[in-house]
Amino acid sequence: MQSASPVSTATMDCGLRLPPVIEEVMDPVDDLCELKAERPCVELTAKERESSQENDKKKEKEVEVGNGEKGQKEEKEGEMVKEGVAVEREEEREEEREEESGMTEEEELEELRAQVLQLLQELEDTREISQRHEDSFMELQGLLEDERLTSAHQAETFTRQIQRLQGQLRSVQEEMDSLEEEKESELLEAQEELRVAQEEVLVLQTAAEEAAAERENDIASLQEELCRLRAQLSRLQVTTQEYELEITTLRAEIAMKSHHGTPSPERAHGHGEVDQLKDECRTLTEECQALKDDNRKLTEKLHILHQKTSSSDLYLSLRASDEASQRADDSEVPLEACKAIGYMTMALPGQRAHGVEAGIQKDVSFEGRTVTPGSWHGGVDEVRSLRDQLQQAEEKATQVQRQCESLKEEFQDLQGLYETSQKERAELEAELKLCRAELERLAGRKAQNSSPPPESSIISVPFIGMVVIVALLWCWWSELASQRG
Repeated sequence: MQSASPVSTATMDCGLRLPPVIEEVMDPVDDLCELKAERPCVELTAKERESSQENDKKKEKEVEVGNGEKGQKEEKEGEMVKEGVAVEREEEREEEREEESGMTEEEELEELRAQVLQLLQELEDTREISQRHEDSFMELQGLLEDERLTSAHQAETFTRQIQRLQGQLRSVQEEMDSLEEEKESELLEAQEELRVAQEEVLVLQTAAEEAAAERENDIASLQEELCRLRAQLSRLQVTTQEYELEITTLRAEIAMKSHHGTPSPERAHGHGEVDQLKDECRTLTEECQALKDDNRKLTEKLHILHQKTSSSDLYLSLRASDEASQRADDSEVPLEACKAIGYMTMALPGQRAHGVEAGIQKDVSFEGRTVTPGSWHGGVDEVRSLRDQLQQAEEKATQVQRQCESLKEEFQDLQGLYETSQKERAELEAELKLCRAELERLAGRKAQNSSPPPESSIISVPFIGMVVIVALLWCWWSELASQRG
């Protein structure tokens, strides 16, 4: 206790006030010193115990010796002497131990003093470290306050940006709603136009069917007229052959008469008849050539009609042959001639006019009736008028077909515009859904956390606004382009 008090007084003299923790540490040190001072007493008691135990053993031995034989008294005395020597030795050892214990106590005191000094040094170090930590804590607290202020300013700016973007998004939504209404109105107009176009297409289809029916009727009438003209041509050819036979017979008679020497008036009359017959033969050959030309033209026209109506050739030819067979009695044309004409109309398209005329000359049988040039020219005029009517019907049919094609093209264009408008509407709805989802997500984050949102969401909101604005500009530009187109 006396050794510990100078240390405490020395610390007090140095002007250092120890904290309560160090004072509590110093008190156990004093207790240790007291315990170490009391240790010799404890050791002495142990020695006394050992000596008492030895004395007890000696007493027991003495009792045993007393109970034994008397002859062993000398041995006991020798043992007593030995025990006395041992006790003396033990006492010497105890004295040495006491000296050693005194030396160890001094060393322990010195160690304790060194430990106290070390603890004081560590205390100073901890004070310096705590001071540094306090300074750093104050600096960090100031930085934290600055960061809080900056985060509050950023939150205000972010809320303003969000409000501005919400206003822009609201305006964009209103524009999108107006555009959707315009698109719906345009779509209704396009549907109405499409319905009108479909009705017009149906009307034109019925007109085209009627024109096709009229064309078939005209073709049938032309084929019937061609059959009649071919019959007339065959009759004219027969009459020309008869005239040629008469001319040859007359020439033979004239030659016979000139050979036998007839008088000159009869010869002159014969020459006049020959000249007249030659003139008639020339006119007949010219008419025959004209009829052949007309027949060739008609066959070419029929060939063209066969090429145009290749799908209904058989039906038209059979129909023409039936109508020709029905009208054969009224027009006084033989039935065999009509059958031959029907057979010729069913022939191949590559057949030539000369082959047709040869077939007619071979297959047609006549009643011997002649055809005058006036009636022939009247038939040619009728054929020409029928040809003009057929051409007009073909032109009308082609015009109707062109109108149908143009209406089909307009219908396809309207359908394409409708599909593009539907695609644009779907894209705008998808973008609107994305914007709404983004706004809901941002509103949820703002409601959950009062802290500023992360930079990714802050960047994504202007990006989404820019995307929506670009999409609206693109839609407006596409509408302008479609209106200009």
